[in-house]
Amino acid sequence: MAWFLVQWFSLSVLLFLTLFYLYMLIVFQYWKNRGVVYEVPTFPLGNIGFMMRKSFWDYFYELWQRHPRDYVGIFMGWKPVFIVQSPELAKQILVKDHEYFQNRYLYSGYSDPLGSLNIFTVKNPIWSSMRHELSPMFTSLRLKTITELMNINAQQLVAKIKRDYIDGNKIVDLKDLFTMYTSDTVAYSVFGIRASALNGQKSPLWTITSHMVKFTLWRGLEFTMIFVMPAVAAFLRLKLFSAEANEYIKEIFWNVVNERKTTGKTTDKDLVNHLLKLKENLKLPVDTDTELADNLMIAQAAVFILGSVETSSTTLSYCLHELAYHPEAQEKLYSDIDNALNESGKNVLEYDDLINLKYLSACIYETLRKYPPVTYLDRVCNKTYKLNDEVTIEKGIPVLVNVVGIHHNEKLYPQPEVWNPERNESPTSDNDNIQYTFLPFGDGPRFCIGKRYGLMQIRTALAQIVHKYKLEPTFPHKVAVDPYAMILSPEDGLSVKFVSRAN
Repeated sequence: MAWFLVQWFSLSVLLFLTLFYLYMLIVFQYWKNRGVVYEVPTFPLGNIGFMMRKSFWDYFYELWQRHPRDYVGIFMGWKPVFIVQSPELAKQILVKDHEYFQNRYLYSGYSDPLGSLNIFTVKNPIWSSMRHELSPMFTSLRLKTITELMNINAQQLVAKIKRDYIDGNKIVDLKDLFTMYTSDTVAYSVFGIRASALNGQKSPLWTITSHMVKFTLWRGLEFTMIFVMPAVAAFLRLKLFSAEANEYIKEIFWNVVNERKTTGKTTDKDLVNHLLKLKENLKLPVDTDTELADNLMIAQAAVFILGSVETSSTTLSYCLHELAYHPEAQEKLYSDIDNALNESGKNVLEYDDLINLKYLSACIYETLRKYPPVTYLDRVCNKTYKLNDEVTIEKGIPVLVNVVGIHHNEKLYPQPEVWNPERNESPTSDNDNIQYTFLPFGDGPRFCIGKRYGLMQIRTALAQIVHKYKLEPTFPHKVAVDPYAMILSPEDGLSVKFVSRAN
């Protein structure tokens, strides 16, 4: 009897695998049957068998090199995915025909409240309501106020560089250093907590952000499944933020809220206060319980922390790395900053001064052009859409805009591998996408709401560092990307040598 059961089980497994294999063969004909050029998939993961060995950033860069065309088909597991690689089609998907592509493809399930209800992942109709309510947090007036704090933190950053990496002769891990800097800023921006990890103080945000931006094999796999195989993520009940991060952010949030209720003290400067007001005014579906409203608030705090820390620290790291290899650009930037300081008569440059430093912006834009932190912009087709006379995208098909490919298109950016700030001196403002050829923050209704906050955070640090120190290279110019990270991240953190200027 036992022998029979073993045989029956073996045959059942074999039959299932055979049927699954045949099903996959049919699925893998999807793009061929529709006349779309596509990457030849392999069983069982389609075109993503490289996971955890190569970064998605590298894959989408290489995809463009192999298929330098307006669009191409791939397979994420058994899911056909349509990749857009031209500015014109990016405009169609992100802006012109947004009504067909309102939601992201990534997993957004209610088993993961913080991961599914934040402004980045949440679906309509809640998304549009949240977007409307959160926009006032990022006005120019609020940014001018928070720039004062960013400058204070940047001064502490400059002091730490001298203390640890010049006088102390330590080797700097730029990603780690800038995670400290951004954590200090976001602690105040979100929770109104004034603490300095840069000065060695115990910082509640640094405790968790140092963990959030480091991807182990498991966290990398979990994060990847959420973005590229949401059905698997749903089945396994995976979480966008780690269990530790979920609990820690909730604890900080409610501690701050309860302290304000007890003391009666409040402030209109941080996100917590804004979210508490939002909770009172937010229009949610009928029969919504208070838990949903609470989770919506905490989810916005969580994603703001991750977004503010991760992308800004990465961009600052790559920008210093490139400046170290481009001394002419470095000196031009120093001269512009020095002249602005002399003209203003101030010790540090304030919001308007920094906005007006065109070459500073150009260096940041070019870093974001060459090293866009977000590899692609994901949407899912919510109703059948005719792209052109040759292609119709069916409901449920994910559509990804290949940001890396567009940014490295030599027809749009001659010698795209060369970091050249001069090519980015033309944008009129931070909102200029240069005819959809520059998309590090996305575009359309779902563009990054914290874009101007992130850019100002980078400006304040970069202006003070370059004015105080010369940068010399210590790493090879070509830098490996962390294969575990879904968002661009240098594998070894990056490093430069700081040399004090005589000013």
